Amino acid sequence: MRILLALLFSVSMFVEAQPQRRFVGPLPANAEMSIKQASEQLAAAKDAVEKNIAVLVHLRTADAALADAMQPENAIQKAFEEVEEAKRICPDFFVEQAIIKMSRELEAARRSPMSADFGRLRSLLHDNALVPASSVVVRDASRLEEETLAWLRVQELISAHVRSLSELASQGLKAAEGARPSRPQ
Repeated sequence: MRILLALLFSVSMFVEAQPQRRFVGPLPANAEMSIKQASEQLAAAKDAVEKNIAVLVHLRTADAALADAMQPENAIQKAFEEVEEAKRICPDFFVEQAIIKMSRELEAARRSPMSADFGRLRSLLHDNALVPASSVVVRDASRLEEETLAWLRVQELISAHVRSLSELASQGLKAAEGARPSRPQ
């Protein structure tokens, strides 16, 4: 019986020691989770942007190869290899369609490199592959710039929120300090 009373007394003391009302504000863990999700999305976007830039680099290298018509067989072979490498990267659908078309044109030119029309090949490469590939890279860069601006706005909001939290905490501590009875020293 004494043990039961002692147990009840200690439980009641423990319950009274706990604060009755606790302030629960927005959880920083939710913000942290959002940041982690954004980081994962950034990794995926980074892969896509790097892939599209690599495609553009290969197409520009193919164009540079076609600019040197002094050795037609080597120029066409180099351009063909670069276009095939760009195709291997699995670019954007419309860019891939243009690359396939260009690959066929270069394959036909490889059969008779001495009679190949390098001006026409470069024009086809430029209009059908380089322009769409450049557009995809510009589209990606524009989206990233928009997202950068959005994150800057979020950063400003977070900064204002942290400043408000700090001010509220400071006001609470100052108010609590004035309410405490002074202790004799």
